[in-house]
Amino acid sequence: MSDAFDSLQQLIDYEFKDRSLLVSAFTHSSYVNEHKGVANERLEFLGDCVLNFLVGVKYYEDYRAEDEGTLSSMRASVVSKQPLATLVDELGLTEYLRVGAGTNTAEFSDKTRSNVFEALLGAMYLDGGLEACDRFLSRVFYGKVQPVRDYKSELQKRVGSPIDYKVTDEGNGQFVAVAMVGENKFSGRGSTKKAAEIDAAKSAVNALDNKDK
Repeated sequence: MSDAFDSLQQLIDYEFKDRSLLVSAFTHSSYVNEHKGVANERLEFLGDCVLNFLVGVKYYEDYRAEDEGTLSSMRASVVSKQPLATLVDELGLTEYLRVGAGTNTAEFSDKTRSNVFEALLGAMYLDGGLEACDRFLSRVFYGKVQPVRDYKSELQKRVGSPIDYKVTDEGNGQFVAVAMVGENKFSGRGSTKKAAEIDAAKSAVNALDNKDK
């Protein structure tokens, strides 16, 4: 296991002063149930706090024209379970996780996999502080995980009133939505009603952006 954690530290480009923190970050509750020790739930909690704070600071500095609501939406889109789980998969972090007998990490949900990233970040914070965490995020997170604009909320805020969406089911899993913005109609398509509405809102926001240029 020592060799595995040596390899893990090379992978994340960070050497822990207190290796027990790294071990705890990669100890699943199923392992503790069989072997005792400290599982990573508390580190997950701490890492979630650190991630939200550091991403919030970065977006505050990088997107100076955006208001609080937009910044909150942008941050929420990147610190959620799906993008974090994808990062965990790309880095192969679950390969280093200590789990109980019969526990298959390949069957872990997005939430369970995202917890591994948060636990690692929590351990890194305790070991090296916010600066170490921010350097780590600069290497593996910023640039790879891009904020998603909340087009529906943005459109409603810019128009100043609720937007009426008319959605049609075209069959074969395809929906068409039409957003009414004043006298103008903007259409969008998607595999769900919500996706079609978002696509229509995106068309409207892009039209407003071009109009403002």
